[in-house]
Amino acid sequence: MKKLVVLLLACLFLSSAHSHPQDNLSPEELMHYYVKVFNEENLTALQDVYHFPHVKQMSGRLTIVEEKDTPVIDFNELKKTGWKHSRINSVKVLAEGSNAAMVELNFSRFNSEGKEFLNQTGFYYLTKDAGYWQVMSLSYTGALAGVKAK
Repeated sequence: MKKLVVLLLACLFLSSAHSHPQDNLSPEELMHYYVKVFNEENLTALQDVYHFPHVKQMSGRLTIVEEKDTPVIDFNELKKTGWKHSRINSVKVLAEGSNAAMVELNFSRFNSEGKEFLNQTGFYYLTKDAGYWQVMSLSYTGALAGVKAK
């Protein structure tokens, strides 16, 4: 009996070692998680939200990010704009299949005085290629500070 308990505990430990916080999240829940870890400036968690490679289209410029060691957000540049936090205004899942989804996210950025200085809508194309939702592509009509387009 002790061997069975030890074996079950080992299996639980090994399965949790490979889990991701976004496991079992819907596309809408992933976007809420994304903004949460964005506001926490948790670059490690943000890197895990993105699929590699992924693409970013901002102001008509396309950037392909192939390597996971390329930071997805430059928080130092973002803070130069006065950014203190972001808030979701709306999330709409426009399409969802078993391993692909398209989400419209409208959000606002606020400064340290709580004043909104940006309201933006982006389109996020998600993949479930690794077994959990990740951002494979994002598209904005305008440039966003802190997100580099090369």
